[in-house]
Amino acid sequence: MNLWDLKQHQSGTMKAFSEEMPEAYRHRLQEFGFQKGELVTCLRQTPFSGPKVYQVGDSVVSLTQDLASVVAVEVSE
Repeated sequence: MNLWDLKQHQSGTMKAFSEEMPEAYRHRLQEFGFQKGELVTCLRQTPFSGPKVYQVGDSVVSLTQDLASVVAVEVSE
């Protein structure tokens, strides 16, 4: 499952970045706290397939589908 698949108020544990993600984006997301094993929660889904808002640690980040879809997560039950 990828980050984009998380529904509003659903959480998942960050697993990995896809090889497709450019290194600059990967590094920036890591600065925001996207690290393997971190809990990520989808806080909000915007209408019309707009960006989704995620919380990881103390950071709140808005990601578009092209970025969120290359971040692997495992859903927390």
